Amino acid sequence: MSSIKFTNSRAITGIAVTCNGSSVFTTSQDSTLKMFSKESKTIQRSVSFSNMALSSCLILPGDTTVISSSWDNHIYFYSVAFGRQQDILMGHDDAVSKICWHDGRLYSASWDSTVKVWQCVPGETLSNKKHHFELLAELEHDVSVNTIDLNAANTTLASGTKEGTISVWDVATATVLHQLPCHSGTVFDAAFSPDSRHLLSAGQDCCFKVIDVQTGMLISSVMADEPQRCFKWDGNTILSGSQSGELLIWDLLGGKVIERIKGHTGAVMSMWMNEQCSSVITGGEDKQIMFWKLQY
Repeated sequence: MSSIKFTNSRAITGIAVTCNGSSVFTTSQDSTLKMFSKESKTIQRSVSFSNMALSSCLILPGDTTVISSSWDNHIYFYSVAFGRQQDILMGHDDAVSKICWHDGRLYSASWDSTVKVWQCVPGETLSNKKHHFELLAELEHDVSVNTIDLNAANTTLASGTKEGTISVWDVATATVLHQLPCHSGTVFDAAFSPDSRHLLSAGQDCCFKVIDVQTGMLISSVMADEPQRCFKWDGNTILSGSQSGELLIWDLLGGKVIERIKGHTGAVMSMWMNEQCSSVITGGEDKQIMFWKLQY
């Protein structure tokens, strides 16, 4: 693995990359959305939407719009082509913690104890017409929601709360299929396996938990020596970013660490991986983003 360092002024909370891999967008607790050139390793743009932290970002198909979630309860749409804020969705009563997108639908998780599903109809690009947002569903929780993930078919959504509960939802009917008290403390990250049969979560309690999505049964628990803040996995192998800044490669079946890689000097807050699982970008509490090549 090799790394290149960029420096932001606060912890990096989200990473999104254009389809061709040339531009990298990051959100930070300093309230800025930044755009980097991967080739020249320079900041090309820096935009501030409010005076509060941004918590995550994603780039829409076509690479023309970046969406950022904020602790100010809002979701911001930024036009890459026009270099300006396009829209604001004032969708929650507390901080928006994580957003996902699929097929014209935006899924937003919030500390207001809800996950909301929105139908987004884009405005006409060349005019000033705004997006039209329609609330399709509201998934209610007992406490703040910290993270969400969609399965490959976008039929099932997983949510993790600040109190350690994992919920699996049927998206079409907005009903809970399974609810498990998995972790003691916050669920930092949760993600379906590529075949959508299993759900992996990482918590403040230093544990990885694996759930069978169909039955809702907890099938495996792996203990780390410190909290793992974010991860990517292929169903067997996990790449995780730890509280101390290390990157760890895990054999899930064996429940052990295969490799430890020195990375950030503070917690690894965010991670992006390409579809080929060959390229990784991490963002840290140390205000840096690092580029890695996975070598097998």
